[in-house]
Amino acid sequence: MAGYIGNLALFLSLIFNCFLIYSLINGIRNNFKNSKTINFFNNSIFFLLLISFLTLIYCFIVSDFSNVAVYQNSHTTKPLIYKISGAWGNHEGSMVLFILILSLFSFVFVRTKVSEKLKFYTVFFQAILILIFLLFLILTSNPFDQMDPTPSQGLGLNPILQDPLLAIHPPFLYFGYVGFSLVFSFALAGLVTNNFDQSWSKIANFWIILPWSLLTIGIGLGSFWAYYELGWGGYWFWDPVENASLMPWLAATALIHSNIVTFKKDKLHSWTALLSIFTFVMSLLGTFLVRSGVLNSVHAFANDPYRGVYILSTILLITFFSLTIFIIKSPKKSFYGKYSFYQRDNFILINNCFLLFFLSVVLVGTVYPIILDAITGKSISVGPIYYHTILAPFLFVFLFFMSHGPLLSWNKEDKFLQIKNFKIFFPISVVISLIIIFWFFNYKDIILILGLLFSVYLIVSVIFDWISQKKLSLNFGRLVSHLGFGILIFSIFINAYLSKEINAAMKVGDEIKIQEFIIKFKSINKINKENYEEVFGNFLVTNKQKQVELTPSIRKYNQPIQFTSETSIKTNFIVDYYFAINLSEFEKDKIMVRFYYKPFMFWIWLSILLIAFGGVYQTFRLKNE
Repeated sequence: MAGYIGNLALFLSLIFNCFLIYSLINGIRNNFKNSKTINFFNNSIFFLLLISFLTLIYCFIVSDFSNVAVYQNSHTTKPLIYKISGAWGNHEGSMVLFILILSLFSFVFVRTKVSEKLKFYTVFFQAILILIFLLFLILTSNPFDQMDPTPSQGLGLNPILQDPLLAIHPPFLYFGYVGFSLVFSFALAGLVTNNFDQSWSKIANFWIILPWSLLTIGIGLGSFWAYYELGWGGYWFWDPVENASLMPWLAATALIHSNIVTFKKDKLHSWTALLSIFTFVMSLLGTFLVRSGVLNSVHAFANDPYRGVYILSTILLITFFSLTIFIIKSPKKSFYGKYSFYQRDNFILINNCFLLFFLSVVLVGTVYPIILDAITGKSISVGPIYYHTILAPFLFVFLFFMSHGPLLSWNKEDKFLQIKNFKIFFPISVVISLIIIFWFFNYKDIILILGLLFSVYLIVSVIFDWISQKKLSLNFGRLVSHLGFGILIFSIFINAYLSKEINAAMKVGDEIKIQEFIIKFKSINKINKENYEEVFGNFLVTNKQKQVELTPSIRKYNQPIQFTSETSIKTNFIVDYYFAINLSEFEKDKIMVRFYYKPFMFWIWLSILLIAFGGVYQTFRLKNE
């Protein structure tokens, strides 16, 4: 019965959305009247989709295996939290959540203080997007498809997804991805109505930073999950699905700063409009990559290539029509205005170019193997070496401009101040960097030196900027995010050059010494849980009089039958001791063990929190304004 209610709510939301589009067209023709009717349909769509989504969750909770999605992704032995998260841990359910968030942003936006003209057009474009994805959901991915007869048990949720972070990581990503749809619709509305100006920019600021902050949190949660769950000893692998989330983040970061220039200086209107479109297109591309079946990833919904064809066609159509509107209605104001190198807006534009260059590198590395495979049938993989080799040299220049930009004036060229700042910050950064290098490292590496130098330079410049602020509340979000980014780059370089990995075959009682570490395999313990068995290995790691006990494990899940490796991590402010067991060797007399010495991991996670916190703070400040 619940499935029928959810399905009915889906179809009603489609009908109401069509009425909404019709009412909006009439309202636009009649001088933007009928606001009450439009609000009624807009609110109804949101509540109908909410009913549909909650109904789907209910089907998972009660294990209604007549529902195909529940049967394929749940089991009666699953803990409640994973039954609930299973509702969006699959293609069909995630698309319901995707569309629900689309309607949520439209639902909230109509309550924003904005002109009726902008409101009507924004809701219109948002309604078109809802229509497109509702049709996709109903025609190709209905989450309420039924089975007859009803199975007694389900196939179960992928064990690798049975993790607390995987219960909250996808919703944050969806809020980030989909949130940019409102920026996209608002930008098109501004173009069509010739209202792409400073007032548009002021309102847009909130709607840009909000999804960017949520996407940052989502990426951070996913990275942390990959670190402790997959047992690979890392936090970022340049996996195509990871890249799919990074690309809209880079575009949105450029958009945030471009929009600041538009608001402060009444410049870069066309550039900001184009970035608003491009950011959402990157979000759609991420959706395509995850759902097309073209990726081999641990967290891709690789189910049906026909779904990917639909989404790809949608991306192309949306891109074509939005760019057509942009070309026809692009603001006629000067792209940049009078040139002056030593001004903040010029430095922002330069770093915008760097951000888009980084994005293009990630885009090529992600999409090229797919295109090559489709054309020639050859399979290649693009690994970290490609990204690190191309990105690193330009990252240093990016950090330099990022350090200097906030210290420049908006309205006048002040070369003397810039030279003065450089004379202060650069020597301090050089001294700090050299101390770190000669204290911790026995060799000189130009990449390491430059990475530490410019990240320290950014941190020092942010601290001095912080100290000099008269109205800290105005720039607190920016300062925190920039500080977090500086700490992130610094920690990444320290981690990359000081990390150590040990692989060995061991049995109970073995003691081995590799490098400066002594590893002892003490014992094995076994426990039984509701839906899995777990075997723990007890290890003692000794390093320079320090002893750390670690208990990695192997889990055997009952439904579906699958083995997973569970890491054991002991952490402090300086270093992580990380231990994992190799699954493939578990049944033999000796098992393969992997030990990682990972410095500054705490600071990597803290820096991501700081970046996200800066965005969240700025969001609330803008909301209050």
